Amino acid sequence: MLFVPGHKLDWMLKAPKYGADALILDLEDAVGLAEKPAARVAVAHAIKELRAKPIGLFVRLNGWRTGLMLDDLSAVVIDGLDGVMLSKTEDPEDVAALDLVLGELERSRALPVGGIEICPYAETAVAMYKLYAICIASQRVKRAGAACGPGPGGDPARALGLRLDEESDEAISFGAYSVLQVRAAGVVHVEGSMAGRLDDLELVRRLGERSKRMGASFASAIHPSHIPIINEIYSPSKSEIGEARDVIAAFADAVARGEAAIRYKSKLVDYANVRVAMDVLKRAQAAGIDVGDIPAVEIPAY
Repeated sequence: MLFVPGHKLDWMLKAPKYGADALILDLEDAVGLAEKPAARVAVAHAIKELRAKPIGLFVRLNGWRTGLMLDDLSAVVIDGLDGVMLSKTEDPEDVAALDLVLGELERSRALPVGGIEICPYAETAVAMYKLYAICIASQRVKRAGAACGPGPGGDPARALGLRLDEESDEAISFGAYSVLQVRAAGVVHVEGSMAGRLDDLELVRRLGERSKRMGASFASAIHPSHIPIINEIYSPSKSEIGEARDVIAAFADAVARGEAAIRYKSKLVDYANVRVAMDVLKRAQAAGIDVGDIPAVEIPAY
């Protein structure tokens, strides 16, 4: 997901060419207070221009208690909007209130009710502590969290009083707690760490690989040059796809022989391993990758 300042109409209109799966058109911290009214008009115009393109369109809103959110919503809840980022989410009531307002706007504007996602940004200590409750406050929540924890210089680190650099191990414990809460709430998509340095592409790679190990499934970027690296990291590799297909094929043969656990490359493979392999292939298919024929094998749902 590529952040684009909401007051830069030309940037928003050309952003799809960089290869992101979605854009985050930013009305919050990237836009000065005096520029916000014009930015709302620009973001609405960009949504209308881009809605026919195969790219997700999200808007980062100003948070509750700023006096700005209702004007944001009035401007951008239009056909083509896929979701909103709720900045400075404080508690579950923030999400529930936004859900109700979105529902009213969807009804009044003949949009599909429930079709607009809510992506809560847990940027305070209270929100990070209550992330599970925040995630279950609305069925619109489909992505959340921070797999490697707070980064330096942002609101979450400030809220916790942390002194971090881009790859501090101290942040990992907060990231693990975030992943646990998000997954326990049934939210599948966990966000990885975002590199704050524009030109350090190796940092983008290291943070992305670390985030993926910690359970992340996607990441945001603040510069187009980060997008190819993020796409590479979060899309299953050819070797991962090949290994997953081989595991499933070997297990399918075993099931046909009446076995449910086999030795494969010096490892024990059972239904749990096959479910993991199936997940790899599903992620690849979701990314538009041809995984070939998948051997048929019935897998218990438990």
